[in-house]
This record gives sequence, structure tokens and C-alpha cells, in this order.
Amino acid sequence: MTAISRLAQFAVHAVPPLDLREVIAPAIADCFGCILAGSTSEVAMRATRALGGFGAGPCPLFGTNQTLSALFAAQINAIAGHAWDLDDWEEPGNSHPTVVLLPALLAASTFRRTTGAELLAAYAVGTEIIMRLGEAVSLDHYARGFHSTATLGTIGVAGAVSRLLALSADQTAHALSLATSTASGYTLQFGSNTKPLQAGWAARNGLEAAVLAAQGVTGQPHVLDHARGFAGLQGNYDPSVFNAAMGKMGSPWALGEYGLVLKPWPSCGYTHRLMTAAINLRPAVNGRFGGITAIDTRLPDFHAEILPFNHPKSRAEALFSIPACVGQILASGNLTLSDSEDAFWKSPAVSRLIQLTRVTAEPARNPNLNYDPDQPDLLRIEFNDGSAVSEACAFPLGASQNPMTNAQLASKYTALTGQPERAFSDLLAWPDAQDSATFFKGYSNEPA
Repeated sequence: MTAISRLAQFAVHAVPPLDLREVIAPAIADCFGCILAGSTSEVAMRATRALGGFGAGPCPLFGTNQTLSALFAAQINAIAGHAWDLDDWEEPGNSHPTVVLLPALLAASTFRRTTGAELLAAYAVGTEIIMRLGEAVSLDHYARGFHSTATLGTIGVAGAVSRLLALSADQTAHALSLATSTASGYTLQFGSNTKPLQAGWAARNGLEAAVLAAQGVTGQPHVLDHARGFAGLQGNYDPSVFNAAMGKMGSPWALGEYGLVLKPWPSCGYTHRLMTAAINLRPAVNGRFGGITAIDTRLPDFHAEILPFNHPKSRAEALFSIPACVGQILASGNLTLSDSEDAFWKSPAVSRLIQLTRVTAEPARNPNLNYDPDQPDLLRIEFNDGSAVSEACAFPLGASQNPMTNAQLASKYTALTGQPERAFSDLLAWPDAQDSATFFKGYSNEPA
């Protein structure tokens, strides 16, 4: 069997275990808050103005009073959810899975009445495809410059929507094949509007592949794991590794094995280990802030390559800047959307620390691990009296090994949406909904 055939069989027949709800329910609620917050972002509003006239339909643009066709609603809601880089991500594929899956699934749920349980199963299938494909192509795929949210995410969306729409295994295989031909995106676009646009294209293209396949449109079954297909052209293709990853589908489930990383701060996840270290060092810095003379940071090279903006000139660049993000945490103890709106990287305190920060990239000891516990990020701060403090961080706040509590997630949701914290608790009940589209449509961007 080809990889696509194996994925299709899995998508149709897999039964997610009940305990995955503990991982999936807060991830969906958290991402929904990110969509609401991102609906007023510059990139989402520009995309709405550009695309709004092409796709009238019943699907809501969450956080607004507008509706569009399913394809454009999925695209723009995904753009909104990824606009501030606050949405979750997963380790083996190095992608942001929920922000592409949720908008596409909610758009598809307007085609047929979908319960929360059906939405959960489809989401679980989609993340399993994304994460196991991430293992199959390895982190080399990302290191080559491919934006995994856009590449793996497109294929995962096709599988998830196929499950939601109850397509046959044959139709699902064609959906996965079609999606593979549109699965593209580049990390060189980071720091620009194109990064969230690539998430939007993944949601739209994966959904489109599924509805095309439902009407009998076909694709080649070997396009995913062939030497001249996705695996061979976009990664260091090793058939044995690919087959091993496909053999793990649902045994165990990747969400149970790896969990998800839910993000406390609106910046690239690769800044978060050093930001967590900075949080831990703040008590030692309090009262000595003016005496800081140097800040040294160390991290794996493939992380550092995604964070090239040591002297950011824009908001987008600042969120991919180690000096800016670490400086903001040391100066204030937090990084919020309001801080970004206020150009935190230009504040006198943070600007001074940016000038004092040195970033050192070290060769990854284990390039197959995103967070290698044997190679933590290191932060060292020197003072004018000759003393220094340092901190190592292997797992950032929000990782499954260092998780945010539901109370912290509720506080984040309130900060993003203006709704009370109980609204987040109410959202956690979405798997019990009898009609997913109606359930999520009931939440607006206005304070409740």
C-alpha cells in the first residue's frame, strides 16, 4: 500500500481514544480565541477586503458580522488565527495544526450537521496525519526552509475534512493526493504577512481537495511517498523511516505521545525557551536592571535560523527576534498583544537590552528532536559589578512537559477576546455540542 492508501484507511476507520479529549478540547478553545483576536489584525482585514467579493456564503468570519463561502471563510479564519503567532504547535512536524484544521472543519460543518464528537474525531485524524508525516519527513523538511504548517497542514486538513464529510477510503485517498499537489510554503516568508497567509492557504486548499474528491476528482496514490513526489523532493527521503512513521498511525496516537504546545506569548515558539528562562531570572534581575551590561543567549542552529531579526524594524520582525522578546520579558515580565501594538521593541528599556544581547547558534546535537532535553537554551546576564546569573530551559511554558493550566489559558482567552474567563470554560464543552457550527457561531468578539 502507498502512504496515501494507508492514511486514507486510517482517516476513515480510526477511533480516537476518549482521553484525547483532555488534549484536544483546550487546544480548540485556545485557537478559537486566537481567531477572534486575529480578526482585527491588519493581515486578516486586508485579506477580507481582497477576497470578500469572491465568495458569498453562509460561513462566519469569526469575530466579525461577515459571512463568506466555505473556502474563503476557512482561509480567512486561519489567517486570523495565525496572525499573532499565539496558536498552538506540535513538535514532530514543527507545525501549527489547530489553526489550519479548526477553520476548515468549522467551514465544512456547514455542509452537514456535525456534532462535537464528530468534530473531535476529525481533528484527531488531522493532527495524527500531520504529526506522523512530520516524523516521516523528519525535521529536515523544516530545516530545508519549508513551512510545515502550510505543507503538512494542507494534507492533514484534507484527511480531517474527508473524515468529517464521511468520504469513502477511495475518495479520501484522492483528497490526500490532490492536497499534496498544493502543499507549499516557505520559512523565508516569516516576518511578513505571508506567514499567516500560508496557514490560510493550507486550510482552504485542504478543504478544497476534499470537496473535489467527493465529486470524483482523482489524483495519483504514490505522489506522497515517491522519490519524485512530496517526500523525495521536500525532505531527506528514507523509505524505512517513512514506513515506520506510517506504521505508528494511531498506535499510539501522536497527540498522546507528544501533546501540543499552547503558547503564552505572541511570538515565534522558538523564542519561548529563552523567554521562559528570562521569566525565571527576573527575581535575580529586579533592582539591578540598570546594571545589566551583557546578555548572552544560546540555542540550536535550526531554531536560530528562524529568528534572524536581531535588530527588528517592525512588529512582524520583533516577534521573530530573540533580543527583542527576551528584552521585553526581562523589562516587564510579559509580552502581550498590547505590547506589540505599542512597539515594545522601541521602548527605551527594551531597546537598550537589544543592543546588549548576543545570539549564539550551536549545532543541534540531535536534529530529530525539536526540544532536546540534553541541549536546553541558555540565558546568561552579566552586571556592572562583575557578577552574572544564568538559566537553562529545555521545555518552555506551554509545552506538555511544562503546561499552562486551564486558569492560565482562560486568562489568555480573556486577554485576547475581552470575554470573561467563564466563556473559556464554556468553550471547553464543545465536544458535547449537538451542532458544532451553531455552538461556535454563538461566540462573538464582543465582551459577554
